[in-house]
Amino acid sequence: MSKIRMALIFGGVSNEYETSLLAAASIIENIDTEEYETVCIGITRKGRWLYYPGTSENILNDTWSENPDCTPVVISPDPNRKGIIKIEDGTAAFFRVDVIFPVIYGKNGEDGTIAGILRTTGIPFVGSDIMASAACMDKTYTRMVLGYNGFRTSNWRMMSRNELSLLDAKCREYAGTLQFPIIVKPANFGSSEGIGVAEDIDSLKTAVKIALTQDEKVVIEEFVEGEELQVAVVGYNTLTVSVPGEVKIKRDSYDFTSMFSRCTNIVPAEIPQDISDEMRETAEKVYRLMGCSGMARIDFYRSSTGELIISQIDPVPEISKDSMFVKLMENEGYSFTEIISLLLIQAIDDYDGKSVC
Repeated sequence: MSKIRMALIFGGVSNEYETSLLAAASIIENIDTEEYETVCIGITRKGRWLYYPGTSENILNDTWSENPDCTPVVISPDPNRKGIIKIEDGTAAFFRVDVIFPVIYGKNGEDGTIAGILRTTGIPFVGSDIMASAACMDKTYTRMVLGYNGFRTSNWRMMSRNELSLLDAKCREYAGTLQFPIIVKPANFGSSEGIGVAEDIDSLKTAVKIALTQDEKVVIEEFVEGEELQVAVVGYNTLTVSVPGEVKIKRDSYDFTSMFSRCTNIVPAEIPQDISDEMRETAEKVYRLMGCSGMARIDFYRSSTGELIISQIDPVPEISKDSMFVKLMENEGYSFTEIISLLLIQAIDDYDGKSVC
């Protein structure tokens, strides 16, 4: 019996390029090689798509694109020819692909861009479709949809780049309706870059201007003091919903720039059973409401008063041996290898019979 051929797409032009490399290397090192053949497609920082035949080590140290056997590659847009087309010395060669696993983070990736490309191919792929990806990536849309449907988010406001001429008036308005400290985030960034904290109006103006250099609009929200909790969700119609885990972040004051390198994941979180049950139920409802599929991580705050507040929905959670998503699924009884297989098989099974038209 032939192996299932999986195309792994990694890299990209966003500021989360390194996170993608880590995920790709982790998948290559942990996938069941008896069942799957992995074909690697790397996207350089400048946006070139290359077939990569090398090792996970060179992906991890970011020398993969220097491999002399890298060749330009495209995914066939013809659903009757499901695969990739390698181009070498002016000659095109077609290779069948059974399923695609994109681990592209940030802009031009988890914002629905990759999903849009893959949807035209007729090839099953891991992850949410276009609308769910875009709505989860954009923190303003996420908050609007959740709020409209009665889910608690932080107190927040939105400002766009074309309102910069009104910066003084807008910041006075925000200071009058939100309590300091106030967190300012680019609306469509998944990393900590561009995030600022304001303790007064002057620092709020500065934080907004910095965040608007990274995106067309920003989220301005009250800081929530409390526990940071996360739930993993996997599946399509039938879902696996993990128990919550807690992210313990060590930071000086409100230092968000180093948050990802100074945190500890605790699985399961040390919280009462009724709170855990409520979070799992809420995570499932939110996953379905937003139209997520394949996988996601739902992030919560549990405030100092005990209130559960939804922080964000990550449609392409970080995938590595130390990531919260993997730790949460391991706690549910899946090995890293089994997690990868589950995501791939469910993507194939869900796609079976669907039309690309």
